[in-house]
Amino acid sequence: MLAQSRIGALWKTAFRKKKRVAPKTQAVRPCKFKNQCKSFKKGCFTCKFCRLQKCFKVGMSMETFQFDRDVYKAREIVQLNRRIPMTLDTFTGKSNLIIFSSNSQEPSRSFIDIRFLIEQAHRVFKQGPSTPLYAENRLKKMSFGLESLQNLPESSGNAKFGQKEAVDQLEGQILNISKWLTHFDEFQKLPKSLQMKILEGTWSVWSRLENLAKTARQIRQNFDESVLKRMKNDTVLVEFGSFEIDISWLSKYTVEELKFFLNIPTEIRLDPLLRSMIDLNPSDIELSFMLSQLCFHYVGKRFQGEILKISEKFQEILADDLHDYYVNEMRKSNYGSRMAQMMRINNLIQKEVYKHREKMDLARIFEVFCVEVSHPDLFL
Repeated sequence: MLAQSRIGALWKTAFRKKKRVAPKTQAVRPCKFKNQCKSFKKGCFTCKFCRLQKCFKVGMSMETFQFDRDVYKAREIVQLNRRIPMTLDTFTGKSNLIIFSSNSQEPSRSFIDIRFLIEQAHRVFKQGPSTPLYAENRLKKMSFGLESLQNLPESSGNAKFGQKEAVDQLEGQILNISKWLTHFDEFQKLPKSLQMKILEGTWSVWSRLENLAKTARQIRQNFDESVLKRMKNDTVLVEFGSFEIDISWLSKYTVEELKFFLNIPTEIRLDPLLRSMIDLNPSDIELSFMLSQLCFHYVGKRFQGEILKISEKFQEILADDLHDYYVNEMRKSNYGSRMAQMMRINNLIQKEVYKHREKMDLARIFEVFCVEVSHPDLFL
């Protein structure tokens, strides 16, 4: 009984304490100064009740409350407003580099006859090398032919570049690779139809690599090697002088609009491809191998079939000649890193060629160019 009375007393004490600390249901306590609070500076009151009454007097109510005005909400709204608007190019899915508009009059289409150029290439293949050469292997013989092309005088720069200059440039590129291919004995044994097919598929990639090597050689001659190493990528090395470019015979669009489709250089920049070629500084034999590997690999992949088998055989022959050059002449058995540099450059050029072909497909779809040629397969 004594224990039960003690437990009952403890429960009564706990209940009184709990009842004593229970929170009050009233939201705002009344004013301690009987609604006669004195305001401090700027109208602030010491108690919450008087401050609330002052808000009620100036018109505050639950109906006039404004929500969603926090700072983070405002940021989200601003970011949503910064989204790309539905402009004409995003709606149609066409690039805004060129605005296609339906013209009332179709532009006149010019015609370029390059049959004379094909006939010249036929004569070059028929005549063979301009001078008889003897070399230890086929790759070295091709390097002799490349050296003779590099020693040709360059044409003087013109103040205007138009249709005549473009055709002259095309003629020089096709005849140069034709003369170079005549120094490859296995190529000379092919039928004339296959020779022209290989020429058709390789002249553009050959010109890209040959121009890159020529530019790198000129940069090495005019710039100190230590200065080039300190330069950042995309540094402008050479700016071409102002000259007039006339493309009215090629397209109805301006030069700036056509830069998306065509490579119209106005300067030379130290891009990763040019830097790689400058660092490699290939010999004539190495450059001849790079040119042949790039051309035969590209043309075999493009045409497949018989040309693929021929190109693979050519690559094996020239790879064996390059191995002999490194081992017997250069006394260098470990040349793997140098080969990797050469293949990296060739792969980058192939990627550029594939991108260019995609752009040309778009140009044909949207009829960007207003010119026709007698042999369109040369430009596919």
